Amino acid sequence: MRAVNLLTRARQLRATSPSSRIAARIGGISLGATAVPGGPALLADTQLRDFVITDPICDVEFDVAYGGRFDSCPGELVFDSRGLWKLFRNSGGFCLRLTTNFIGTLPYKEVTVAPDFRSGRIELSREYFAQGHAVNPLEYPLDELLWIHRLSMGEGVEIHGCGVIAPDGRGLLLTGHSGAGKSTSSRLWSRRSGARVLSDDRIILRREHGRIWMYGTPWHGDAGVAEADRAPLDGIFVLAHGDRNEVRPLGRTTASAELFARSFVPHHSADALTFILEFFSKVTDCVPCSEFSFVPDSTAVEALLGEDIGKIIAA
Repeated sequence: MRAVNLLTRARQLRATSPSSRIAARIGGISLGATAVPGGPALLADTQLRDFVITDPICDVEFDVAYGGRFDSCPGELVFDSRGLWKLFRNSGGFCLRLTTNFIGTLPYKEVTVAPDFRSGRIELSREYFAQGHAVNPLEYPLDELLWIHRLSMGEGVEIHGCGVIAPDGRGLLLTGHSGAGKSTSSRLWSRRSGARVLSDDRIILRREHGRIWMYGTPWHGDAGVAEADRAPLDGIFVLAHGDRNEVRPLGRTTASAELFARSFVPHHSADALTFILEFFSKVTDCVPCSEFSFVPDSTAVEALLGEDIGKIIAA
């Protein structure tokens, strides 16, 4: 236990010390951000701390610099979130612009990205960022946007879900829309001796060596659970509120549709849509999927640990 605590403390120290570079690994994909000469000091925030790494070269690399007002059009608008960000396409690849009504209508951050989402440049507007102050260039929602798009290039998928490692070692994904019970399930499983929760809201799925793996992410929900670890996936349960605990197996086609409806999809990309649909087909080929109607108490946990559930998962 002491070794684990020391490792966690070392990660916190790395994350809270301003420097010219920060890097993180989420879902098995590493991303590094390095300030150019004259650029800002970089600092990973609390949410990202446990995912910070010290790799000098990552799968995805970004330069970080100060920029201008970002008031000219950077290309063809391909997606507008109607809130925090817009995505444009141009001859160099893509451009993300981030805004918030709290500080004004002009973007406070512009990110140019290569077509394969392997490299790019993050520019912070001098209008909003004071020089000499350490900043997190990957501040949410940019970090999640970059990982979602990189995953969609054939790497994996992010999905709304609570990822659980049961006391017997089985990996269980409890997926659901907002309000379905992911945070509640996370709290229940966190109280179960021997169980671990990788995330209470967002899980990354990847296929490696014929198995589906689930990864914790820093983008947690109300329960605040986020662990930088992974586990093989043995069963998927689509959450629903009920008067009793009941598991109903889902057919592969229905299961794939349910997973797609709860995933983070770059809808502007036909290639990404095709990959994600094919990916979920492979997931449901090798991982049993069921609907799980449950009551919000400890009996829900015991139900999924019961003998009948074990037979469903092993079937």
